[in-house]
Amino acid sequence: MKITLENKQQNLPFMATILFYLTELYLFLTGLISGIFFVNSLLLMIVIFLIILFIIRKTKVSKRALVFSTILCFLLLIYEAPLILFNENQYLVTSYKEPEELVKETGIYILSVNIDHLVNVENEKKIRAMYNYSQRVYEIIPITNLKFYIDKNTVIFEYIGLRKSEFEHSFENVTAYLSKSNSSIEEFFNRDNNIGGSAGLALVLSSFIEQGTFQNNIPITVTGAISKTGAVKKVGGIKEKTQIANESNFSYMIVPKENLTEANEVKETLNLSIKIFGVRNVDEAIQIINTLNNSKKKGISYHQKL
Repeated sequence: MKITLENKQQNLPFMATILFYLTELYLFLTGLISGIFFVNSLLLMIVIFLIILFIIRKTKVSKRALVFSTILCFLLLIYEAPLILFNENQYLVTSYKEPEELVKETGIYILSVNIDHLVNVENEKKIRAMYNYSQRVYEIIPITNLKFYIDKNTVIFEYIGLRKSEFEHSFENVTAYLSKSNSSIEEFFNRDNNIGGSAGLALVLSSFIEQGTFQNNIPITVTGAISKTGAVKKVGGIKEKTQIANESNFSYMIVPKENLTEANEVKETLNLSIKIFGVRNVDEAIQIINTLNNSKKKGISYHQKL
């Protein structure tokens, strides 16, 4: 009984460290403390443990738990150090980005959204004043403690190789589905400013048209990630992409089936004229494009043919 009690007492610093860290983390994620306060608290814990170790250095008291707790605090301090960069006045701003026909004369235009990360801006009014009238701003999103923390963890995991980015997954899936790459795809994936995997479907369709698998003579905007088997997967930014496609005077837009409801809601709310099609896989996208081209040749609309 005495040995058990002594073991619990020896583990007390370690358990206290875990409890202290989880409490501070909860307070940060809920916005009750700042990142600087969180990191400084961990630093203070290290100092306290070092002082205690210095005081008891010549005694027979077990120092193992204190040493482990100090090391744990130090590792947590390194891991959470990026939080000192966070402040409350941070925003993500989504704005217009011109659709791009990556492979010329294919008629397939990649839809993407311009995203700016603004720091130390007081309010949304000042943000809108920063953009000129020719650049349409769609959303101004305050960055919360929780979002910053999730993004921080994602960057760390990708940096140390514990996970791949969506962009890396997109490259693997596109090249696996096509069985080979080409200069246009390689150029796209070598760009420094690209993020996400929403260009996957457009890249595959462009490549097939370039190879002569099928033809397209109609400008069509496309967004959608793909798997290695050609399944089309849900993407983000549909609200902005639907508006961009319409504002760029495109008549047709292809999106993942999972995004179709959201895209149609945007269309109805804003009274847009663009026609939107949802697809589950690459073959469905090709079928829609072929039908649109055949309908154009016959002088009838896609919906009339259906």
